[in-house]
Amino acid sequence: MTDIDDMVLDVAIGWHVRQAEMDESAWLDFVTWLESDPAHASAYDVVSIADAERHAATPAALPVAANDEDEPGVRRWYHRRRGFAMAAAALAAVVVGSVGLMEQRGGGAAPIEIAANGPRTLALADGTQVAMEAGARVAIGGGDQRSAMVESGRVTFRVTHDANRPFTVRVGDWEVQDIGTIFAITRGANGVDVSVSEGSVLFDPRNSRITLKAGEALTVLPGQRIMRSRVDSDRTRTLAFSGQPIGFVAESIGLVLERDVRASDRVAQMPFTGIVRLTGDAPRDMSHFAELTGMRVSHEGGGWIIASPGAPTR
Repeated sequence: MTDIDDMVLDVAIGWHVRQAEMDESAWLDFVTWLESDPAHASAYDVVSIADAERHAATPAALPVAANDEDEPGVRRWYHRRRGFAMAAAALAAVVVGSVGLMEQRGGGAAPIEIAANGPRTLALADGTQVAMEAGARVAIGGGDQRSAMVESGRVTFRVTHDANRPFTVRVGDWEVQDIGTIFAITRGANGVDVSVSEGSVLFDPRNSRITLKAGEALTVLPGQRIMRSRVDSDRTRTLAFSGQPIGFVAESIGLVLERDVRASDRVAQMPFTGIVRLTGDAPRDMSHFAELTGMRVSHEGGGWIIASPGAPTR
């Protein structure tokens, strides 16, 4: 057996974990998915067998001499066992996360919690793709999987739109609902950032109902301070400020760059009016901000400090 594509394996694991709570409609969707591609059935076989092996007694390992792998029969056995091991490891991680969430939230279809040690893309059963940057954590909703929660980091959603079953993402105290779109959400220590590449989303659909279209973005800082901005095709972000305190500007820049950016007490309340373009290259962007404002910007640890021009360097 050859190695299975990670995205197909992720979907197969999702189907396997959900089966205890699947209704008739979900079973029909599952069968359709199985029959749509032979690779889907193969992936699901690997996941099912791996799960069965996890609950069975572990057999003694069979010794394989270094030159035995050249034999066709041994090679097939090795790749098959490796596929089982990969599926078992992934399935174990998903099951452990699901059980923990179910215990905390009192039953029902538990979300599947996923952490990305490196860049990773998930394919959901409805065709939606979830691209996670390193360090991101998401929980994919139970039941029909038309919901997700961003717990930390930057996550981009390429949503398969369904007007009757909108895809909703929860991030902190806020909710984002797709209207047929590609959008990214960043949850940092100091707030939430939402940017739309294609289509549109509805931010906070229960209350403020802010519509963001392609090329638009929104940053929310503590205290429900909201900053709207523009996203160019190369992901450069343009933020326009009109009299906001430097402290607010620093927090907004930090959230977009996913860096710790702070203003010193001496300048935090000073008003700033101007346009700031952020390329994502923090040293370059902060150097440009220093030139634009005449402020002293210093790099300390993993973050940046904005201070008055005469402030001493540390």
